[in-house]
Amino acid sequence: MRKPVCKSEIKIAEEISGDSSGSNSELQSRVIYGLLLAGFAFALTWMGGFAFQALVGVAAIIMFDEYRKICQQVLPMRVALITFAFIVLNMAAWIVKAYDTAIVLTLFAFLFLGAWELVIKRTGWGAAGLVYVLAPFFALVHLRGHSQEGYYAIILLFALVWGADTMAYVVGKSFGGPKLIPKISPGKTWSGFFGGLFGGLFIGWLVMFLSGYQAGMVFIPIGMLLVFLSQIGDLAESVLKRKFDVKDSGAIIPGHGGILDRVDGLILTSVVAWVFSLFLSDVFFGTWTWEPANAFMSLMFDQTASFLSGSM
Repeated sequence: MRKPVCKSEIKIAEEISGDSSGSNSELQSRVIYGLLLAGFAFALTWMGGFAFQALVGVAAIIMFDEYRKICQQVLPMRVALITFAFIVLNMAAWIVKAYDTAIVLTLFAFLFLGAWELVIKRTGWGAAGLVYVLAPFFALVHLRGHSQEGYYAIILLFALVWGADTMAYVVGKSFGGPKLIPKISPGKTWSGFFGGLFGGLFIGWLVMFLSGYQAGMVFIPIGMLLVFLSQIGDLAESVLKRKFDVKDSGAIIPGHGGILDRVDGLILTSVVAWVFSLFLSDVFFGTWTWEPANAFMSLMFDQTASFLSGSM
């Protein structure tokens, strides 16, 4: 895998030329590969089971590799290798549904890595990377589960996050205007932020409407919160890259950069949706259910003919 692209490697002339042919080519590449990626992700999500677990697991491993390369100045290789071992071990435990073991082991790994790094480097990047990668893995695999509601819960998150990302890009490029936080992400604008916020919510609603779901009263506030969190996740990765003078997390996806660049908004959104679903599961069913998507979808949408009709 290629190393992260540093800003110093970018030609200044390309940044200020505003060449329209280059912009069109970038947009075309972004759209084509974005559609291919979305189609692949949707197909494996529909398949569920090991196919979806493998999708999220491989993405998590690539995410950590990109994270490691971004932070390589402050993340010793020996710490990165131990962190990677803990990540793989915890993912395996989660896949076989040893949930308690995975959570306890993750907590132990976080404390161990944090203490170790404080002693040898006075940092905590390995411990942070562990949580940054494992939390969304736990969330997405658990939310997907084996039910129809799990499938549509993941589709909803994909639609909200990737819809927001796409609309923010399109609106920001089309209208421009004042910069959102130029010191963190010079390319982001307020127009793109609001375009992503409302556009992502609309795309999420549209995808679910076409899937036969009627949005409930809480869809707008919760959906907007999830879209907002996706943009916070995007900005958080921008802060990370800015700190280490990196433009893209990688170059594995033409037009998009690395996996982290594509799923940064999904990290925080999926974790918050998952924790919220666990809370709802206890409230709705009086027990700690291991199909949390059931409660989440019951809250977000009114029941339809296809709702609770079987498992996928």
